[in-house]
Amino acid sequence: MRPRRPGRNRPTTKQHDATDRQILRLHQVMVDKLLADPSGLPAIYQRLEQRYHAGQLRHSGYIHWHSILDCIDQPELFRRELLDEGERMRKLRRRTILTGILTEQERLELLYAGSDDANHQAIDANS
Repeated sequence: MRPRRPGRNRPTTKQHDATDRQILRLHQVMVDKLLADPSGLPAIYQRLEQRYHAGQLRHSGYIHWHSILDCIDQPELFRRELLDEGERMRKLRRRTILTGILTEQERLELLYAGSDDANHQAIDANS
């Protein structure tokens, strides 16, 4: 049995949580785009294979991503699994294979829209 790495199971910070919310928001839009037009799926499978063979992805992560992609024909299941808020999926989304689905403009608009929401919430809370 391997010894535990130090720092695992650390409590999350507000910044960490904010980053996870941004990443989740991006993935929600990516899921919508993939379901509307799954033609980008072969490139995603290729990216998954490349990362796995380059040692950038553990076998368990590879299997997890593969099983999610394989259920794209079941939109509710695909959405539920990809947007799962458990620790495992949060970690996988942080190093997502779903790159190139959003344009840079779409990505920036989503990120800035999210920071505006957070700023408005902070202002409302202070009022």
